[in-house]
Amino acid sequence: MASKWANEQAAQCWCRPEIEHIDINIALATIFAELLDKTRNQARLGYATTAELIDEVRARIELDGMLGYSTVKGEEYERTNYTTGAKD
Repeated sequence: MASKWANEQAAQCWCRPEIEHIDINIALATIFAELLDKTRNQARLGYATTAELIDEVRARIELDGMLGYSTVKGEEYERTNYTTGAKD
């Protein structure tokens, strides 16, 4: 189900002068609104700064529970998964 914002944006398409003579198609407007929500909620990394990219990668790793701290000890290392507390 699309958000109120997306539904309003989709409906406004039929208010444009070049297509105001076309009757609104509710099914098409609904699908368009759902698509607006989907793309609106995606991360926009195309123009992101390095700091924004690092923050996004960190957030995705944290969501996956894979963010860990590594300490190198010669040939061995220990990694801690901070979500579960498990050590490798």
